[in-house]
Amino acid sequence: MTSGSPRKPVSVFSLFFSILLLFGAVSLRAEEDAAASPPDDEASLSQFRIDNVMTIRKEGKEDGVRVATTTLFGQGVVIDFIGDNDEVIIYNRKTKTFTLLDPIHRVQTELTLAEIDEFIASLRTFVAEKKDPLSNFLLDPKFDVTRSDEAGEISFASKWYEYFIETRSFDDPLLSDAYFEFINVYTKLNLYLNPGVFTPMARMAVNDLLTREKRFPAKIRLILYPKGKALFAKPDIITSEHKIIRRLAEEDLGRIVRATHFAEQFPKITFGNYYQTVIQPQP
Repeated sequence: MTSGSPRKPVSVFSLFFSILLLFGAVSLRAEEDAAASPPDDEASLSQFRIDNVMTIRKEGKEDGVRVATTTLFGQGVVIDFIGDNDEVIIYNRKTKTFTLLDPIHRVQTELTLAEIDEFIASLRTFVAEKKDPLSNFLLDPKFDVTRSDEAGEISFASKWYEYFIETRSFDDPLLSDAYFEFINVYTKLNLYLNPGVFTPMARMAVNDLLTREKRFPAKIRLILYPKGKALFAKPDIITSEHKIIRRLAEEDLGRIVRATHFAEQFPKITFGNYYQTVIQPQP
């Protein structure tokens, strides 16, 4: 990941209010539409960051692809920075809208959660027509769930997917609400951006349990069996680690400034053009 540009030291007091102002800016002026709404508990939600590292190993190989992301949570807005190029995804919690910004091609696009939900409904119809065992599982994922209460470990087992998750409890209900709202809609976004990859459909069932029990997934090991679990199967293995940092650093502020500039300067194009320009060319 790239770090934020160097800045002169500022006081903690000044930094805090700068962050508030910048989070308001990257909400893409949506706060104006909600100005007439009554105040809620969101104002008391502290900004926080989650660092994520994911490694993908195809067919159980030792080496794999590593992706690091940083997710910043603020008042009504979540900003996700992906990889070394700081590709940005902004989620506005009030308008239920994603903004995708690509700094390489210098373009952006917007997606509503309603659009994504409509697509997922049609995708489920497509999967249902396949009528094979894996498709049947994806339409209604059922796992054998076991847990170690002392260690906070939860395992989800099936013929197709196995999740082994180290969890932590949340000590702040507002923090957990913001986190799980974003994770649930972000899983839907991943399915929208990668329609040929159905793993998010299974992950939704895992998210449901973690959300109900307010358990933060500190470490996840996912084993995928594309042809079903068998003696000599060579599964794909995805591991991810997630760490909550309860305060934003000055480096985070620099990245917010950069995202703000992207949102103000990049021309907005249709998602179809964005997909062809930014997403589809990737190997």
